[in-house]
Order: sequence, then structure tokens, then C-alpha cells
Amino acid sequence: MQSKLCRHPLVILLLITDVCWCYVTLHPDYVQPMRFMSVYENETVGTFLQSVIFEDNEGQVAAAVVEVKLSTNELIFQKIIKFEPFNKTALNVLLASPLDREEIDLYTIRWQYNDQEPSGPTIKTTMFFTVLDVNDNPPKWQIYPDNSKVEVNETIEVDSFIFEAFADDPDLNEGGSVVYYLDQQTVDEGVFYGNTTSRNYFQVYLKMPLDYQDKTSHEVIIVAEDGGGVPDYFPTFTTSLRIYVNVLDVPNKPPQFRNLPLIVDMEEHLPVNSSVLNVAAYDQDTGYQLDLLYSLIDASPADDLLRYFAISTTTGLITMKEEIDREVVIEDYNTDGRIELTVMVEKDTSVEEWKSNSTATVYIRILDINDNVPTFAHRYYNGTILENSPKSIPVTMDYPEDILAFDLDAFENGTFELTIDGDDGMFYVQPSMIVNSGTIYVRVQDPLKLNYQVLPEVTFTVVATETETVEKWSSNTTVHIQLIDTNDNFPQWLDGSYNVSVLEGVSSGTSVSKVEATDADSGDYGIVYYYIFGSGATQFDMSETTGLMTVAGELDRESVDFYFLTVEARDDKGMGNRNSTTLEVHILDINDNEPIFGSDYYEEFIKEDKNAKPTFRRPFIVDATDADLPPNSDISYYIVTAEYEIITDGNFTINISTGEILTRTPIDFESMDPDTQDSVSPWYRHFELIVMAIDHGIPPLNSTTSVTIYVEDVNDNAPIFESEFYNGTILETDDSGTYITTVKATDADPTLYNSLISYRIVGAGIDKFEVGEKDGNLFVGVGANLDIEQTHTTLYSLNVMAYDDGTPRLSGSTIINITVIDVNNKWPEFNDSIYDAVVVEKSSLMEFIVQTFATDPDETHLLRYRVKSYDEGRDESNTVIIDNAIFDTWFDIDESDGTMFVNDTMVDRELVENIRMTVEVEDVNAVSPWLPQLATAKVYLTVLDINDNPPKFDEDFYTTSVQENIPEQTLLMIIRASDPDKGLNGTVRYKIVEEDDSQWQALVAMDNVTGSGRKIVIDSKTGELRVNGMIDYDCHLCEWINITVMAYDLGTPPLNSTVPIYIAVEDMNDNYPVIWNLPAAVKIWENATLGSEVYLINATDLDSGEFGRIGFKVDDSNSRSFTFEDVESGILLVGAALDRETVASYKVYIEAKDNYLSEFGPSLSISSTLDIVLLDVNDNAPIFDDTIALPFRIKETHDNGSLVGTVSATDADEPNTPNSQVIYYILQDEGNATDYFFIPNEAVGSIRSKSPLIGLYGIYTIVVIAQDLGEPPLNSNLTVTIYVEDVNLNYPVWHYPPTPLANESIRLMEKTLPGETVALVYATDDVDHGVNAEIYYQIADTLDGKYFTISRNNNNNTATIYTQERLLAYSDKKHYNFEVDALDCPGCSDSLQTRTAMRVYAISETAGDPQFDRESADEPYFERREHEEPFKVTLGSLPPAFYEDPEVVSEICYYIVGGDEKSEFGLNVLDEGKEVSLLQEEELDREAIENYELVVKATNCLVVPPGQAWDVDDDSLLLVRVHVVDINDQPVIFSKSNYSAGVTTSSTVNDVVTDQIRASTIDLFPHNIMEYRIVPDSWDNSLNYDYWAEEKRDPFTINNNTGVLLLNHNPRPDASGIFKFVVEARDPPVDLGPHTATADVWVYMLSSNNQVEFVLAMTKDEFRDKEDLFIEILEDVTQATAKVDEVTNYVDEANVVSDIYISVFVHFVQDNEIVPVLTILDIFDENEASLSPLYQEFNVYKIQDRSPRRPPVAKDGQAFVLALIIVSVILPIVIIVLLCIWCKEVKK
Repeated sequence: MQSKLCRHPLVILLLITDVCWCYVTLHPDYVQPMRFMSVYENETVGTFLQSVIFEDNEGQVAAAVVEVKLSTNELIFQKIIKFEPFNKTALNVLLASPLDREEIDLYTIRWQYNDQEPSGPTIKTTMFFTVLDVNDNPPKWQIYPDNSKVEVNETIEVDSFIFEAFADDPDLNEGGSVVYYLDQQTVDEGVFYGNTTSRNYFQVYLKMPLDYQDKTSHEVIIVAEDGGGVPDYFPTFTTSLRIYVNVLDVPNKPPQFRNLPLIVDMEEHLPVNSSVLNVAAYDQDTGYQLDLLYSLIDASPADDLLRYFAISTTTGLITMKEEIDREVVIEDYNTDGRIELTVMVEKDTSVEEWKSNSTATVYIRILDINDNVPTFAHRYYNGTILENSPKSIPVTMDYPEDILAFDLDAFENGTFELTIDGDDGMFYVQPSMIVNSGTIYVRVQDPLKLNYQVLPEVTFTVVATETETVEKWSSNTTVHIQLIDTNDNFPQWLDGSYNVSVLEGVSSGTSVSKVEATDADSGDYGIVYYYIFGSGATQFDMSETTGLMTVAGELDRESVDFYFLTVEARDDKGMGNRNSTTLEVHILDINDNEPIFGSDYYEEFIKEDKNAKPTFRRPFIVDATDADLPPNSDISYYIVTAEYEIITDGNFTINISTGEILTRTPIDFESMDPDTQDSVSPWYRHFELIVMAIDHGIPPLNSTTSVTIYVEDVNDNAPIFESEFYNGTILETDDSGTYITTVKATDADPTLYNSLISYRIVGAGIDKFEVGEKDGNLFVGVGANLDIEQTHTTLYSLNVMAYDDGTPRLSGSTIINITVIDVNNKWPEFNDSIYDAVVVEKSSLMEFIVQTFATDPDETHLLRYRVKSYDEGRDESNTVIIDNAIFDTWFDIDESDGTMFVNDTMVDRELVENIRMTVEVEDVNAVSPWLPQLATAKVYLTVLDINDNPPKFDEDFYTTSVQENIPEQTLLMIIRASDPDKGLNGTVRYKIVEEDDSQWQALVAMDNVTGSGRKIVIDSKTGELRVNGMIDYDCHLCEWINITVMAYDLGTPPLNSTVPIYIAVEDMNDNYPVIWNLPAAVKIWENATLGSEVYLINATDLDSGEFGRIGFKVDDSNSRSFTFEDVESGILLVGAALDRETVASYKVYIEAKDNYLSEFGPSLSISSTLDIVLLDVNDNAPIFDDTIALPFRIKETHDNGSLVGTVSATDADEPNTPNSQVIYYILQDEGNATDYFFIPNEAVGSIRSKSPLIGLYGIYTIVVIAQDLGEPPLNSNLTVTIYVEDVNLNYPVWHYPPTPLANESIRLMEKTLPGETVALVYATDDVDHGVNAEIYYQIADTLDGKYFTISRNNNNNTATIYTQERLLAYSDKKHYNFEVDALDCPGCSDSLQTRTAMRVYAISETAGDPQFDRESADEPYFERREHEEPFKVTLGSLPPAFYEDPEVVSEICYYIVGGDEKSEFGLNVLDEGKEVSLLQEEELDREAIENYELVVKATNCLVVPPGQAWDVDDDSLLLVRVHVVDINDQPVIFSKSNYSAGVTTSSTVNDVVTDQIRASTIDLFPHNIMEYRIVPDSWDNSLNYDYWAEEKRDPFTINNNTGVLLLNHNPRPDASGIFKFVVEARDPPVDLGPHTATADVWVYMLSSNNQVEFVLAMTKDEFRDKEDLFIEILEDVTQATAKVDEVTNYVDEANVVSDIYISVFVHFVQDNEIVPVLTILDIFDENEASLSPLYQEFNVYKIQDRSPRRPPVAKDGQAFVLALIIVSVILPIVIIVLLCIWCKEVKK
């Protein structure tokens, strides 16, 4: 029974000679013994090892072990093997003892055997018993640190060596090889890494910095693993080693403060030596601690503040050195009572390396104590107020203006309340509570107590008392207020309101109403005066004393039907208190307006309808309106005669109520009066009507209007042919275009298109005949087949239709019968169209191949045969033969009977196997010598093969190689030989025909057996060379094997050839590469460039040649990061961008592999590990913290130098190095933000204010740079937005009136009533912002202020002043002076105000408007060049105006009331209107306005006049003319951005290509003169030929003055494609010129069949006006770009030039390609309905493809010359043709 090991494939392969059967032949005198045996050490006792077979024995064979020795020759008493009989002639060898290779690996065993016969001999022999290794031992640690622990300082550098260890394994080969790696627990910790040295020691290195405070001990676990062994199912063994790395503390860390941040509150005035704060720090080095020292090093906002504080150097206790006053600190250091101290703590040591320090900021807030009393700014204040003032009205303080109070303490200590003492409840103060400081207002509490008659003045005390303190400090001030007397009773109306009516048109003085009111006051205050005002108040008079109202002007209800008036009752002679009520006046209607039509003339269009009443396209309404009220405004409509008699029986009727005109009867255009036909639009005739509108008033009023109704002709008559039938006769051979007959039809419609007839064939015959579309001439059609033998038809009946051009198109029809006459014209035909034939190659001459045969139905035919062409030849592979000359002489044909025969003995199938040819037959007796009667047939000929070629090898000799020990049947190579013959003749077989004796003997010797055999064999069919036995490289003469192979075919007789083969025997690969001197780790910079060297790897291999050639490879996980310079160099390079911040180190597995090309056998390899550590470079810019709360917000009163906000950034580079240390600064920019903000400490990103921000509210943006300290430094930026908020610090500024008052006055008519507008005032606070800039107004309490009141306008900062009381008479008061206050931030405690003075002048009612003396003075006229500077300039003086009454001495005001809509002019008035000048205020532009007519009005300054047109009768107006002179300032613009045109190939030099290139400018002559040119170097083309190679000149020229493009070359007849170039236009080089513009031009090269001809009934000018519409319609229908090439007068079929029609030639482009005309015409046919707008708008007569232009009809002598030319050209041609016919007949 075989062992498991023997069954294992690997074991069987290795031990096949030992463990398998061994034969021993016994001879009486000689035995061949067993000499060697190998057994694995793990085999069990009793395992079968092998069998021994004996021959020629006489009896049972027996065997026994005699002795066993070791390799040291030591004798042992242990049986290793034993023998057991298997049968009579065989013994089994079994294992007798356990084996252990590590103890004994070789035994020498002597044993003996015999056949147990008495006379049989006993034979002794020796066996060498080898014990083979299996992997049965784990690695064992031999070298490692004592006590399994190591101690290192925490400051040890990364990549430093820690310790090494070594393990070995007594097993062999893979089982004895040991590899090391760190346990996963150690790898995960990431503190250490390891490398294996060339001595196979495992060294451990530091991967990450150590920190005693973080961890004092680390555990490193190393695993040693062997490589397994043979057999391969034996597992690998591992052994672990645990080493403890203890970390020793070093005092290298800086001290750290506790309880951060350090914040403390302290009261002001603390005694000296008082404790403030005890700061504490600790040493981070817990294993080795030092004493700490404290100090103060800095203070903010000023270092001077350090004088107040002291610190204990040992305890860190901060104490007071001086007493501190919070209010002094706030004032002296511009702070809010906060102080920042910088404390430093450092280690107390003399060792320089151990010194370190830290700093921290102590934030101290000084707390306030109540050490200040509330205080008023003044001890005494005066004020005034009107009696009966409403509640909350403030008292006006005269001196000082405001009551101010303040307390310098903070918060609760500075909070105080305000009360009044001694006012009897009349007033209260606001605010009632103040913190720190504020303005106090005294306001009315009880208006009833403000009675001037009871108490004209009052004095009281305002007290300020602290509310939140224990002390309750207080102070007071005295306020004295004077009351002002007022008129405090108002008139009262007897009725609440009044409502009256009056007829329009009543006379002046007619009473309307009477009003009445009473007043409780006495004296002048009790007398009531009455006034009316409001829109329309001038239409009425009211008595001031009685209240009676009468009509004062003409009342017209249609203008104003209702007046809403205000009636006011006033006391105190009309200047006191007032009370108003409403008075409504309704105007009643009378019939005083006639109906008015909306137009003096109406017209409408309608289409004729002779069968029913036609309708208008939309309701036709003539409407009139009446301004009166119903029933006076109700209207009726009638159609009347010229004598205004109502018509009821005409063609039309009208709706009496609505005015809609309707048809009453059918209307037939043809029946209407031809005289009413329109000469311009002849398809219309018309009716003239008169329509009357009558209102229903008493008496009734009426009006009339004219109505024209145009009747459009409708196509309602179909064409009618003159005859119902027509007849014609033709020959079957007649050509296309042969005339047959003419048909004619007429149409009764009178208009052009409805009666214009075109003809068309419908149905059968359309493919054989054509009819003239316009003339009805019938011709034989193009391509018509009339051959009776083919059509079997001799009679055609055509249906011809006549169509008119109306809409819809109508038609008529007729029948044309055409008879076809037969002609003899039959052609010959072959019986077969294809003939198949064969011929044997190398056939003899004249060998018959095939006969072709043709017939002809004509009786007189004479047929002749010939080979027309050799169409194609193909070889055996069906490849087409390019050169027909190879075979076109091999065959020929008999011309009389069509027999084909061999013409050449060189017919070769290997050249051509299949031939296709065309044979032709001709009837040489054909009727027409000009039209040969021919027929053709195909002959397919196959050439048959004979054996005429021996096989031929692909090569003259073959070489290959074979490895020693290669398995049998291994394919070495394939030998190929080819035979061009076919079938068996081309079938090839192979055999080896000769052997080299010495080589074959060597091959036989490798068998190790008796006999011989061939070790290289060949497959006779495939030519495959294979190994047929074991080949040994080491045998004599076995480096090469040479044989000869024969190839032979199977033809009759067979042919053959031979070839030599040379086989090289190759050696095997059996040595592993070795890597040496590989370091534990390599350090490189992380920015190492791609391709830079990392390390040179050295390896050797004991093999030679390719087996000793080593290639290197990096493991897949690192192959992107690192690579080798080339496979063999061993130079390890950087293969990809490295980044320490992503991967700090790499463990690279390097494989060294021999025979790495794998072309010459197996490869052996070994791997080793290389650690690559990346050194940091500064390649990371700092990154800002994205949690920063932006934007920062501060107030404009923000203290200088105080904190605005803090930003921070981090850097990913290596910590605690300059590469990661960040500094901050602000980027200087073009703005002003960096003027206000800065970063004082570059190590901290704290942004502080640099300078005061007062008045600088708004949004500021700064760019903060965070930059590291690496080389080179890197940075990033952060845009920081800072909102500086506005604080109300600025007083309002008056704009109108200005302050102080400068020649500003307001004029009002004397006795102006209350409520009239006085002036618009305007103030702003442009420095403040938001609500701080909102402005409110009040009238100051002055003597004249009572006459006025003020109201703020919505949505802006303006206000309007109105009169509050009636002004006095001019004689009593000529001017009024008062003051207006502008207040910002209304309702705010810090509201500010500015006061301005106002002056109002009274104007006498007797002063009228001044006037100009236009008769004695010239009309003012000025000229000014456009855009001339300066823009603001005086143009000249104007004549002043004057008052007609010399007694009036008053100022004159001037206004531009017309012609200056853009406010481009102004007036400068001096000396109260005695001098006036015209000013230009804005830049003038002639292209906007060329001439100004300014209307200047002179007024008495009372009101600003409204806009007014020039009125020659108004002497208060002056007309001033200003002319703007043109300059060259406008751009040049082309009419299009690109132009296209077409040029036909028949055009010649100087032909006009296009005259549409136009450029213009809106400037005037001579600035609008254009100069054109073609831009050089802009030429481009996509022609079908190289233009520039044939022509040496530009293809086109352009007229410099007109822009007309001319052809500059004669186009080639076959030219097609596009020319592209650029045209430039420029205006004169004066003023701002020259201006230029460019346009692209595309010119298409066209043949005549590229253009569509449109024949239109219109003039060229009419077409050009609507050309864009024409193109738009065409492009919409065709979806292609339409280009108009030419517009000419139409030339008809008779070559007559038309003076009615024009021809428009158009080409179409799509995707830069010309669209064929037929395609366009097909599109038109498919979209006929879409072309209706084209027919209607452009009177299209016809659309056709362009025919070559024929010259106009020659006249007089021109006809004779033309005939002479035709005869002289055609006659010689006819003579030559006749001579040719005669010659051919003679030849026959």
C-alpha cells in the first residue's frame, strides 16, 4: 500500500526514482543493489517505502539489516527499516523507527538477502538513507532586549533606533526562513515601525513623537513566521515576542495656566496692596517638575496702566500698587473701564534647554462706586409757551436753550429720576429717568391751567434724584415760564354744510346760496367774515360781510358739472380764528352740444358675393358722441342723400341705435359701375355714402360724415376653353419639345389675377407631354417614351386643365387626342445574359471554350461579335486582379458566330482563376448611322488547375530553442509550406528525412535505458515539431539539434522540397536573487519632484544570462507613489506627488525578480521592506476657522485701539515648527479700510480700530492674511466685513432756504388766505445715517410765525409751509420774518436741530404781469457747437421785461416755460429783473435736438408759471432760438452686420455683384460722407478649386464712394463655393472722427441652375421697399437663408424685355451649402398655401428656375447679321455630318 506522500503530486515528482518500483535482477554471480533512499521525517513507523523484486531465485527471498551508522560513522543500535515478504520474488521495505531530520538527516544501512536455499549465497549491500525535511519547528527567539524592556527619553527623535531582535528556525528552505512583522495591536497604535536587516534581524524604530504625559510605557509585539515547507499542506509556524518600551520624562514642556480665561471684577479706589486676582500655573512635565516664576509684562490699552498693579513672583498674586479711579481711567485712556494685563510664567532653571514660558491675559473690569452727584448744566432756565397749548407740547426754552443733567457714575450709580416741584400740576418733564446724561424737556401736563388771564407766568423747580443707590444723591435747578395770550374762540356755523344747484349758462350775478356763522367772542374777535376757496371758486362771488354767493363767470356743465367749495368764517377782521364748512354746487344740463363723429371720413372693405349678402370682415360702426347728458346725448343714425334725405332702398342699411352699417342686398363686382374701379388697386370698386347722427335734445342737433365702401373682386368665374376637344399627330421617334397643337381658354373675371390663366396636364400622359403654362402650346415631354413596341399604345387622350390665379383657384378642362405613328428601330438581343465556361490552364491555342448567340427582330440585320471589355479577374482567394493586362490576351471571339477560344498558351490558374468579361454584338445594318444598335452579355470563365507547383517553405531555414527537461509532446514550432495548386495538387505533407548520428546518439543516451528512439518528431499533416523524450542540456553535443524536414504534395506525380531546422537547447533557472545593504529607513522631502531618486537597491543572482538578470518592482499598494527608474537599475524614484500631511511614511515592499522578462523560463524572486519617511516642507497655507461670527459690528464712537473682532487660522504642516506657526496682518488695498483697522499683535488675529471712526459709519471690508513662517511662507486670506453703525452726532443742514439767508425771498399776494402754499423747504443730515438722518420740521415761536404752519411731506425730507392766518394788506405789512427748525431722529433722546430764517414779501393786488417789447428788439438767436466745453456757460443777454404801469415798482421774475423739456438751459437774473441772461446748463447733442425754441415768461414773482406754448399774442412771453451746430461725433453703422450675394459663373469682370452694401451716420454733411474699402488679409474662401493659385488679383473690388461691389475676375465655368471677406466704411477724419465700421460679406459662386426666378408685377423700387418682407416669407417657407442676387426687368419667352414685370433672382443657402433649385420648387409645391402672402404682397406672376438669359429680339439690320452668323456656323457642321454618312456607306 502506497503512502500518502507518494500520492501527493509534488512528492511523486521529486521522488519518482526513489519511492516508485525499483527492479533488481539477481544472477548467480551478480546483483544490482538498492543504493539510495529518501524519506520525509514525518513518516510513521510501518509506512511502506518501496518493493524489491528478485529474479532467477530458487526459493523464498529473505533480507535483514546488518548495521546502521550515522554520517559521523558512529554505529547506532536502531533499526531504521525492516523487510516483509510480499511474494516469493518480492520484499516490501517498511519504516522501522521514527525519524527526526533535525537530529539525524543521513543513515548508512548495510543489509543482506538470500533465497534461503542451502546452496544459495547471502548477498550484502549498502544503502544511503536520507531523511527529508518537513516544516515541523516554529521560529525561536535568540536575541532580544534584557528583561524584555527598553527605556528611552521622551525627546528621542522620530526614526530613531529602539531595539532589535532575532529568531531562527532549524527547518530547511521555506520552513527555515523567518520573516518578521509587528502585531496588529502595535501597528494600530502607530508609534513604532520595523525593518528586517540583511542579517535577518528585526529592528524597531520610532514612528511618532513620544510624550511622557500622554503615555509612560508602550507594548511592542513582534511576530516571527516561517515560510512553511514541503509538502505544501504543512502550515506555517509563528512565535510572538513582547517588549515593553518605557518612556522617561524630560522637562521640556512649557508651564500651563489654570482656570483660563482669567477674568476679574474690582471696585475703583481699592486700597494699596489689596488683592485683585491670584493666577496659578502648573508644570506639564509630571515626572520632572521645576519651580515657576510670575511677572507682569504688558497692559492694554496702555502699558502705563502697569503702575497700578504688582504681582508676586512666586505665588502669582496680583495686588494694587496705586489707588485707581474708574472715571479717570475712562477719560484718560478712552476705554470703557476695562483693563487687560499680560502675565508671564516661566520655569526657574539654569539649564538652557529646560527653559520655557507661557503668557496669559488677565481681563480686569473696574466696577463703579457711587462717588458722583447728579448735576444740572445751569442753575436757572427761562421759557415761553402759548396759553391753552395742548398736552405734551414742549416749552420753548429761551436761555439756555436746553436743560442738561448728568451723573458720571456708571449704570445704577449714574441713574437718576427727574421731578417738578411747585408747578401745581401744569407741567411734566421728559424723560423722567436718565442714565449718566440727557436733555430734559418740560411739557404741558394740564392745558386747562394754562390761562394767561389767570396766571401769566409760573416758576418751579426741577429735581434730579438718584434712584438705585443707598445715598440717593440729588440736585435741582429753577425754571421760569412766561405764558403768551391767544384768541381762543372760533366762529360756529349755523348749518353743518351746504348743497345747491344752478343751470349752466345763467348770467353773472345770479344768486346761488347764502351762508351764516356766529362767534362767541366780542369786539373784533366776535365779528365774522366769509370767504370761499377751492377749485372753481373764481366762478362765484361771496360777500365777506353777508355770506351771499352769486355767479361770477360762465358755467359750462360739459366742462365742470360739480364744484366742491370750502367756505371759511374768520374772526379778528379775517385774520383771527377760522372755521370752515363745505359748499357743493351742482350744474344742471341744457342741450347745447351737437353729436360729433369720431372721424370726418370712414372707409371699409368687403368682398363681392352675388349669391348672398356679403359681410364685413369686422363690424363696421360709425359712431358719434354728444357731450350733453341723456336724453340730450341720445343719438340716432341714418344713411342720407346729399340733400339729407333718408335712404332706405340702397345696397346698405344702418342700425339706427348703434351706427353699424350692414349690406342689404347681394353685391356683384362685375355688375358695379366700372368708373368706380380704383386705378391704383384695380381689384376694388367702391360705393360712396353719407351718414347723419341726430341727438334727442330740444331742439335736436345733428352732424354728418362720409363713408366709402370698397368692394373687392372675388374669383367667382372659372376659365372656359374655346373647344371641348383637340386632335394631334406625332411620330414615335419625335424628340422632346416637338410641337403638337395649342389650346386656349378665357375667364370672365375682370381683374388681373382672377383672369390670369395657366395650363396644366392632369392624369395620364403627364410623363410624355408638356403644355405651355401661359400659352397653351402642347409639346412632346422631356424623356417621353413613345416607342409603340414598348408602350403598346398608339393613341393618347390628355386631360388639360386651365387654372386662373384667383383665390380660390378655379379651373376648366378639355380633351386632346394624340395619334402616334410607328418607326422601325429594333435592336439585337443575346439569348442569354450570362455564359458560364471552364478552361484548363496551359491549354493549347484555339481550344474551344464557349459559343455566345444573339438575335434581332429586324429582317435586314447583320450581327458582328467582339469582346467589349475584360471586366474583372480574381485569384483563388477571390482577390481582384488590379492589372487586367495579365489575362486580356488569353482569349478571343469569332466575330461572325460568337465562338470563344484560347488565344495564349500561358493561361495560369495560379495567377487568375475566375475571369468576367463583356461581349458585344452590333447590328451593322441599323437604320440610323448615328445611333448604333448594340447588345451585350457577360461571360464568366473558370480556369481549372493542374499540378505544376512543388510545395514551398515559408523560410529558407528554421531556428528555435528548447529548455532542458521539457515535458514530452511539448510543441517546439510549426513548419509551414504552401503549394499554390488546388485540391490534392496543393495538399502538403511533412516528414523528417535525415538525422545527424552523433546528435541522435546523445539523445538516445538520455533515455538511461537500452535502445534508441527519435526525440524530435513532426506531425505529417500540421507540420508541428514536438519533443518525444527527455532532453538534457548537459549531455555532449546537446547544445544544438539539427534536422531536415521534407514537404511533399499529393498530386500526380507528387512534387517536394526540403528545409533545415536548427534547435538550441537552453539551461534552467535555479538560483534566487539576494538584496543586500538595505537600510531600515530612508528620509526624503515631501516635495521631492517626480522622478527624483529615493535610494539605490542592490541585488545579485548567481545565475547567468537572463536567469541572472534581475528586475525590481514596488508592491501594488505603493506603485503609484514610488517606482523604479527602469526595471533593472534598482534606482527607486518618486512616482507621484507626496504629501506628508496625508501620508507621513511608507512601508514599501520591494521585489527582486530574476529572468523578469519571463521569455526564457521561470522566474525566482525575493521581497524586502524599505521604510520611507517624509520630511516636512512648507506646502500648506493656513486655513481660517469657518466658525468665526462675521460680520463684526461696532459703533462709530468705538474707542480707538479697542477690539473689533478676532480671527484665527490653523496650518496642517508639522506642528511646533515654523511651517505651522501662523502670523496675521491686514492686506493693504486701494480702499480706505486699512486706514481705520489694524492687527497690533501678528501672533494673534485680533483686529482693532486704528483711528477714530466718527463720521465713518458704513460697511468696510478688509482682507486679513494668515501667513505661516515656513520657507517660502504661504498664506490665505479672509474677507472680513465690519459694520460701523451710525451715532447721531451731526446737526441737520439746510438746503432751502440756505443758512444764512442769501437773497432768497418768497412772495405772496397781500391778504392771502389760510391754507395757501408758501414754500417748499429742505434740510438733510447727510453725515448721519438711517433714522439719525430723518428730518422733521417745526415753525419757531416768533412774532410772525403765527401766520404760518408747516407739514412734512411723505417719503422724503422736504416740508411745505402753508399760511395759517390771512395775511395783512400790502399797506399794513410788506414782509414777514419767521424761523423754521429742522430736527433729526425724531423722538430720539439725542435728537439735534438747526434753525433757519424765512422772509415772505407781500405783493400788491394791483401789480399785473410784466411784458416784453418784442417790436423794437430783435428776436434772440444763439449758436453753439454740440458737445462744446465748458457745458455750463452764458450764451448771451435777453431783453428785459417791464411793467406796463410805470407806478408799479416790483421785482420781475423770469422762467423758461417751454422748449426746454430736458432742463438744458437756465436764466441768470440780476438787479431784481432788470438784467437777464440765457445760460447753458447741460451738454448739448445735435442728434438729440438740433434747434431749440425756448419760451421765456416774465412774471410778477407771485407764482411759478406752468409750462406754456409760444403765443404771439401774449406779451409776457419771449421766443429765444438756439441752434446746435453739428460735429463729427456719431459712429458709422452698416445697414446689416453681414451681406451676402451670388455671382453666376457666366458673369464677367466689372459686373455688379451687389449694390446693397450701405453704411451711414446720423451726422450731417460733410460728416456723413462715406469711404469704403475691402479689408486686406480678410479674404477667405471655400471654393472647389484653389483660386489664389490661378488668379493673382483680388476676386472683387469695391467702389470707394458708393460701396458697389464689382467682380474683378472671370469665374471658372465649374466654380462653386463661397468667398468671404470684410468691408470697412469710414467717415471724414475731422472733430472726433474718423469713425469706422466693418461688415462681413459672403459671395456665393452660382451656376444658372442655382437660382430661382420670381417674376413680379411691380417696379424695382417697390420691391426694394419691401425686400425684407419678401426674404422673410421665403425663409419661413423654405427654412433656408434666402439671398437676392439680382433684380432686373423680366425677359419673356419671346426675348422681349417687359416694362411691367421684374425678375428677382434668388439663391437659397442651408448649412453653408447652395440648395438645388428643384428642391426649392418642390418645397413651394408642398407649401403652396404658405406662399399666399407672397402672391398677395408682391403680385407674383410666376416662379421658375433661372434659364440662360436670351438677348432681346433683334431689330432691323440686327436680324440680318444674326441670321448670317447662324448660317455661317451651322452650315459647315451640316456639310461635315453629311460627308461622314457618305464615307460610312462607301466603306460598307
